[in-house]
Amino acid sequence: MQQDDILYYNFDLSQIQVDEEPVFHRPVTPYQAIKLLPSSASESEKDDIVQKYFSPVRVAPSQRPDTLYLPWLPSSRPTTVPSYRDGYFKGNPYLHPEQKITINGIPGDPVPYSLRSDEFVTSILLLSFFVAMYILTQSMHVLIMQLKNFFYNRDRNQIFTLKSDSEMKNQFYIVLLACFLMTLLFFNYTQERLTSVFNQVSPYLLLGLDMGIFLLFYLGKYACSMIFNWTFFSTQQRSQWMNAYNLMVLVQALCFMPVVLLVVYFDLSITVTIPLVLGIVCLTEILVIFKTKQIFFEYSFGIIHLFLYFCTLELVPLLFLWKTLVSANEYMIGYI
Repeated sequence: MQQDDILYYNFDLSQIQVDEEPVFHRPVTPYQAIKLLPSSASESEKDDIVQKYFSPVRVAPSQRPDTLYLPWLPSSRPTTVPSYRDGYFKGNPYLHPEQKITINGIPGDPVPYSLRSDEFVTSILLLSFFVAMYILTQSMHVLIMQLKNFFYNRDRNQIFTLKSDSEMKNQFYIVLLACFLMTLLFFNYTQERLTSVFNQVSPYLLLGLDMGIFLLFYLGKYACSMIFNWTFFSTQQRSQWMNAYNLMVLVQALCFMPVVLLVVYFDLSITVTIPLVLGIVCLTEILVIFKTKQIFFEYSFGIIHLFLYFCTLELVPLLFLWKTLVSANEYMIGYI
């Protein structure tokens, strides 16, 4: 058989015979002819029965031009038609195949993760709002008295009355609320500034890691402050300072609440969020250093001891907290 000839099997309708008794039906396809043989028939027998009922029909090859320029066929392609080797844009002055340009993709999901679409985060944030409102309604009298007497020292009887009224049963929830809000703020910072970390680590793993670091920070800070104050100051001073510090933690959490809502649900820019957070932290630290001086360091040269106290228990832990958060999130790349 020549290369240009294409063979097709066909059958002749004139050869079909109609018997008086329709016992046998002539096969109309090669498959039906092969089915007439038993399953143990050889290949030669199958070929014989196909040739018995069907005869090949020679079909002339197509005269259309070979636009694909197939390698195994002789070329009949017009010179004006480009081949598959040349490409459609061959000869185009704007085509420069010698310039190897690769477009690098970015890791991540087709739809980027966002806190607003996370039902778990939304539920916890809504629960935190109700917890804050519950704490405010239950301790409103105590909070008003603390705010009224914050900028001057009270006498001994007022201090112990306030202390008995404000046993901080809700302080643990206040710390949890502050830690969760700061976790969301730092998570937004990680998503914007530490993109290589965020795109490779699960968001829930980052949230859990940051939440644990903030809890350890507050636990260590409370422990160090209690040990240091117990060593150098009286019970009255320690009680007064602890009430003031707990009030600052609550004020800080309440100030963080609207910022977090703006970040999560209104896409507040990171360039605006960072100054707001730093302003809230600086304001609360100024109030803490004011109250610390008022309670502990009213004597002469107390400003020197105040500087050492504030740097040791306030500034250094904050710097260590920031370094720990950034290092822990960056370390997650190698760990995962």
